[in-house]
Amino acid sequence: MTTIAQVTDLHLLEERHDRRSGVERWRLRYLSFGRPLCAEERRARALSALRRARMAEVDHVVVTGDLTEDGVAAQFEALAEVLAESKLAPERVTLVPGNHDLYDDGKAFARALEGPLRAYAATSRPGAVTELSGVVIVPISTAVPLPVTRSSGEIEAGALARLGKLAEDPHFAWKAVLAAQHHPPGRHAIAAWHWIDGLQTPEAMDALLSRCERLHVVHGHAHRSVDRSVRAGASPRVFGAEAVVDGKTTLRIYRATCGRLMPATDAALAA
Repeated sequence: MTTIAQVTDLHLLEERHDRRSGVERWRLRYLSFGRPLCAEERRARALSALRRARMAEVDHVVVTGDLTEDGVAAQFEALAEVLAESKLAPERVTLVPGNHDLYDDGKAFARALEGPLRAYAATSRPGAVTELSGVVIVPISTAVPLPVTRSSGEIEAGALARLGKLAEDPHFAWKAVLAAQHHPPGRHAIAAWHWIDGLQTPEAMDALLSRCERLHVVHGHAHRSVDRSVRAGASPRVFGAEAVVDGKTTLRIYRATCGRLMPATDAALAA
């Protein structure tokens, strides 16, 4: 059995964000509306979740996006410090960006993987594949440059093609294939809200999930725990976790065995 921990939506701030002015100051206040602008509290919450993942002795940790509040360089540096302080081995961590991570600069996450987050690049860069005994983990970016008034996402066609090949590869016949991404698959019921906040052109991912029974998705963005089946009566294969920035249960653990991923119900794992 392989165990996977998920934490999501850290929304980390830089320490001296109060020194911002002009558009950058407005942007931060807009994105954090209704949430205290306290860098220390957000850092402490993120560190607590990551440390609990390490103490649970899971095999791998996925952090599914919105790592930062608006993607400025100092926030990615803060993330690198939190990860280092958690003492999780970099090869046991996969990071994916969310929409918040690209608001300042569309190349911010890619630049961070070459800079403060370079220790995590091997498991987090586009095209990376982490193979464990019971699961294959694939980071999928849904983050695209957008104005702050939109929070939608999109998956590059090449990334979906690579994911499909892995999910159907007989070499991994007894392993679950796990797509770690920020935006959940599927479509919002309200078309206008989907354009603002949803995963654009979701049909390709939906088709993959329908075709590949070993394919599972863990996502963030919703800020709540989610267990969703691909079809009526089937076991859930799409999972979400509460946001670290404002959730109560900010660590979720899954077990992978015999081509399936399941939320852990064992008290010793979930504690």
